[in-house]
Amino acid sequence: MVIIRLENVNKVFQPDVHVLNDINLEIKDKEFMVLVGPSGCGKSTCLNIIAGLEYVTNGKVFFDDADVTYLPPKERKIAMVFQSYALYPHMNVRDNMGFALKLAKVNKNEINKRVNAAAKLLEISNLLDRKPGELSGGQRQRVALGRSIVRNPTVFLFDEPLSNLDAKLRIQMRGEIIKLQRTLQITQVYVTHDQVEAMSMADRIAILFNGKFQQIGTPSDVYNKPANMFVAGFIGSPTMNFFNSKLDSNKLIFGRQEYALPLNIIEILRNKKVNEFILGIRPEHINISPVPNDQSYEVELTVVEFLGAETIITYEFADGISGMVSASGFYDAKMGDKAYISFPSEKIHIFDKETEINIIHKS
Repeated sequence: MVIIRLENVNKVFQPDVHVLNDINLEIKDKEFMVLVGPSGCGKSTCLNIIAGLEYVTNGKVFFDDADVTYLPPKERKIAMVFQSYALYPHMNVRDNMGFALKLAKVNKNEINKRVNAAAKLLEISNLLDRKPGELSGGQRQRVALGRSIVRNPTVFLFDEPLSNLDAKLRIQMRGEIIKLQRTLQITQVYVTHDQVEAMSMADRIAILFNGKFQQIGTPSDVYNKPANMFVAGFIGSPTMNFFNSKLDSNKLIFGRQEYALPLNIIEILRNKKVNEFILGIRPEHINISPVPNDQSYEVELTVVEFLGAETIITYEFADGISGMVSASGFYDAKMGDKAYISFPSEKIHIFDKETEINIIHKS
């Protein structure tokens, strides 16, 4: 298969739009790599550079040891699945899937063999004689996948392929694409703005923002050890709570609240030679109770949202500082109630206020 390397890649669109800024990335053989980030961060441009649909302003692209920086797409042996299915409406499924092979003058028997094998893999053998207009959105997406599979590519590229599907179908298709990766054992690069897709599908995630990779790591790494505040806020839903804090003796002070720190963390913070930090904690890591304990803070509940498996609660301290907590299952409370929250010390994050880098959890 293929190892993909991007070395010091820059992409500038005229007159002066710097989309990718000196990025480096290695995608391992047979790895499922997900590029994730907000709209406009450069992830689709990065994918297009791997595909050969865009060329770098400077830098290099390698497939294994071969320099493919300026090689056209047809010579890279890649297959790409887009957000739009782009099926020919006048052709049936069989002809849609085999059309690229027909253009390449592949033998008709070989075309039928590959189409039938791909259709069986995707469980659409019974749809081969239908036109795209007779298919559901999920079935069309399977046909688009099949059209790529029949080409026997060495690299699979996905550009937000599930964006047009409803929520239930997206979950189903995520599972199908994961199974496809395990079966085909092909290097795959998948672009999405949806952090849930990234977390649930990837072997590793590359988080892109402002043309730079903020962190590259496993889903566990980027969730438990976010490199900076952007990653901490982007990965996870609801987003992480952030509180402006000051170090005072062995405590962090945020608003009128004091948070006692373990000695090892105090030593790390004192070595920074500054007193102001950002305290972070994920909503799902906060303990909430109707009764107080020695480590808890009294809060007022301003919004209570029961979602079935969890209850999302917005709370407010007496000084007006607010945040969110995710309680498992049904939390019996209503707006205006008092409650008590506590932050487990092993779950907190502390960020440098100036650089926004995570000080105490490094992947």
